[in-house]
Amino acid sequence: MKKELKHLIPKRKPALHDVAKAAGVSTMSVSRFLNARKRMELSSETRARIELAIQKLAYEPSPFARKRSARAKFTFGLLTSLSKEIMKSGYHMGILGGIVDRVFHTGHAIKFFNSADRPYDRLEEIFYEQRVDGLLVITWRMEPSLIRLVEKTTPILPLVIFNDFNSNLKTNILYTDVREGMKTAVSYLVGKGYRKIGLIKAPSEVLFKKGGSSGTIPSVDIQDKLAGFLDGLKNEHLPVKKTWIRECPSYHESDAYEVMKSWIQGENLPQAILCTNDEMAMGVLKALKEAKLWCPEKIALMGFDDIDRGRFTSPSLTTMRQPLHQMGEDAVDLLIDRVQYPENKQIQKKYSAELVIRQTA
Repeated sequence: MKKELKHLIPKRKPALHDVAKAAGVSTMSVSRFLNARKRMELSSETRARIELAIQKLAYEPSPFARKRSARAKFTFGLLTSLSKEIMKSGYHMGILGGIVDRVFHTGHAIKFFNSADRPYDRLEEIFYEQRVDGLLVITWRMEPSLIRLVEKTTPILPLVIFNDFNSNLKTNILYTDVREGMKTAVSYLVGKGYRKIGLIKAPSEVLFKKGGSSGTIPSVDIQDKLAGFLDGLKNEHLPVKKTWIRECPSYHESDAYEVMKSWIQGENLPQAILCTNDEMAMGVLKALKEAKLWCPEKIALMGFDDIDRGRFTSPSLTTMRQPLHQMGEDAVDLLIDRVQYPENKQIQKKYSAELVIRQTA
């Protein structure tokens, strides 16, 4: 009898502590986020993580939700993967932080949803089905179907995507020149006296799974970063040593840690190591510490992105900063403009990566 009635019992509404658990923060942080006066005391990455958890759980913090929705003018959609991997990614949280902050300050509303919810033939279907005025897409190269949707979109559609630049796209894109950024990183290391420079990079192809099938997609980001690294070596008249270019199976800290541990055991280490993101650099730093290969005395280390954690690790991480928060804010402003003036020409805006010198190099 209990089993028969189980489906009639309403599900418990998510509470504040559920949001805190999903976001990986304290309940006090969630309370601050819900207080408009105290919200900005939190880091942008924490604000983004909490907002994502709220929407994922469909949490309704009355009267805050009603207050915010009542003043909204437009509703924007944010298409990304609502996964634990995204929640842990400093890169994604950096962009999301800028988006969430700007949407909040401009009085609009935002909805998060997943491209895997159902297949679409055209991006316009998402606008009609989700009832959004504009669309933001983070990691638009996450699966072939989404790539096709973005590539065949029309210039008039109020759409903004991030990074993985393609000059043939007929839509708005904000991207960092990561190739030039890697060249700058190599030049900086050479200027510090390092001439034996290695690279630990994420996969050149991204694995995707959808339904019962799987496959790979070329990673434009990693291809550009590798090209920039090789350009940098060439510019400095340094040889390319293939054994000093190591590939991780993912972008994650744990995998970079294992790759670096294996490299240490095999010895033949370079004087400096450049990583294609900060999270991987964190894993490398952990392995170097365990082996008592202190940075920068024994080996110099650099990351890429400048996520929050890099500032507070010991030693603090030297890196190339992508203006992720600024890109998120700019994307919202651009989307507002495109909703109001759809006839305006699409924008393809390039940002420069900035060298951030700290303690590891």
